[in-house]
Amino acid sequence: MATLNNFLDEVNDAIKEYTDDVKKELERNLDETGAKILEYVIANTPRSGRKGAMADEFTKTEIGEGINKTIVIHAKEKGRLVHLIEFGFQHKGGKYVAARPFMRPAFEYFTPKMLDDIRRIIRGY
Repeated sequence: MATLNNFLDEVNDAIKEYTDDVKKELERNLDETGAKILEYVIANTPRSGRKGAMADEFTKTEIGEGINKTIVIHAKEKGRLVHLIEFGFQHKGGKYVAARPFMRPAFEYFTPKMLDDIRRIIRGY
């Protein structure tokens, strides 16, 4: 019976090692994807040509850690203007300013890739 207990202990250790490896790789992948999205957003944010452009305002903030980690990409000071550029707007006088999306395309491009990477990571270990 002692060998069965040893076997169960080894199985438990192997499962713990597997989950630890997967967690580390998933967190690394999340950090990489967040950095790529931030880089894309900064590169594709419409520029006004003036000092203090909105592209310079974007930052990546990490909330939580481990499997509960969330990465938020936002504009520090000019966040209340982002939706106007992203979706377009109409002035009170009637002039329409067309949408110039730069955040949504980043998430639409990188999210499916990240999900594929997550599947690969889980299968690979």
